[in-house]
This record gives sequence, structure tokens and C-alpha cells, in this order.
Amino acid sequence: MTTQALSPTTSHDVEDRSTGSPALRIAAGAALVAGPVLWAAGMWTSPPAAGTSDVDYITSLGRDGTITQVSALFLHYGNLFIGLGVLAAASLLRGPKGSRLTVIGALMTALGFTNVSGMLLSDWWNLSAAQHLPIEQAAKVFGGFKDSSLLFLWNGFEMASLLGTILLLVGLARAGVLAWWNLAIFVAGFAGLMFIPWDMPQLSAVAVLLGFSPFAMIGFRLLSRARIARG
Repeated sequence: MTTQALSPTTSHDVEDRSTGSPALRIAAGAALVAGPVLWAAGMWTSPPAAGTSDVDYITSLGRDGTITQVSALFLHYGNLFIGLGVLAAASLLRGPKGSRLTVIGALMTALGFTNVSGMLLSDWWNLSAAQHLPIEQAAKVFGGFKDSSLLFLWNGFEMASLLGTILLLVGLARAGVLAWWNLAIFVAGFAGLMFIPWDMPQLSAVAVLLGFSPFAMIGFRLLSRARIARG
């Protein structure tokens, strides 16, 4: 009799602890849904370059200052929303299965995406250089920036967003939170970004929407759990 009376309360308490704060889940879920859309918008508005050289890149940024800034803002907040929102992914777990991969993957993904978010400031530097210096000289300044001896401690973590997301999706799939095909979608989209020509930003935007859709799936799961928790 005592055990039966306590069981519903104990189960409810465990569910409350696993649910966490609905408000934080809503914020994280909304960020993960918005992140891929902002990323895709940033790629769609990205100034197309004629080639892959520094001169081509600086020329493309200086062609239209407004579009360059709009693209950089979309990409900045897209990276930031994904990097912050993904930290809530582990709250979707209901047991130990897949928890280690999910936590490690979420931390690496957050580090990778937030690092890239900060690096978007270079678009404003390069835009200003393109507008105030001869293009060859502006490209030389950009090349000197990239040759900085300790820069790798910053931009080197960009690959953490790839490896971290793979670990995250594997962990969530093992836990039964997401289907395994989400991993294939992410890898396919990321591969598309690597091989799509620089002068086809709209196609890159489509690849982002496809490849980053698993983040939106995580976001929808967080929003669903928050709705259930609020009753």
C-alpha cells in the first residue's frame, strides 16, 4: 500500500528532473529551428566570388557593402543560435544510453559553431579594407591576418562543429531520440558545402537547409518536451 502510494509521486519527480526548465527548452528549441534558416539565408545572400583567391574574395565583399553585412549577420546569428541551442540536446535523454556521445558531441558542436560566429567579424574588416585600400593591398592584409601564428587556436576549432555534430547525432540516435537517417542527411549536406562552387551561393543555401535540418529536428523535440512539461 505504501509503495503504491509513493510510486506516482516518485515517477512524477523523476520526470520533472529529466524535463528541466520548459522556458530554457523553448529558447533552445527555437534557436535550433531558427539557426539553420539563418545560416541558409546567410549563404543565399553571400556575395559570389569569381574564384578562390584572396583577391577574388575581397573583391566580392567590397562589391556591395550592404549585402556583405546582411550575409555576415545572418551567418553570425545562425552559428550562434546553433552553438548555444545545441547545449540543451542532452536534456532529451531519458537514460544513460548514448549520453556520453551526446554530451561530448554537444560541447564540441557548441565550441565549433560559436567560434565560427566570432570569425564573421572579419567580413567587416575585409569590407572596410576593400573600400579604403587597393584590392591587391587589401588582399595582402587579409593574407597576413591568415598567417598569424596563433590563429589556428581559434579557427582550428571549426572542424569541431563537424566531428561534434556527428558524435551528437550518433548519441541521440543510440538513445532513440532521433532516427539514424539524420546523420546521413548532415554528412550529405556538409559534403555539399565543401564541393559546391563559390559562385553558386543559392545552391549552398539549399545544402545548408538539408544538412542542418537535424538541428531543427532537435529543436522541435525540445519544443515538444517543453509543451508536454507545461501540461
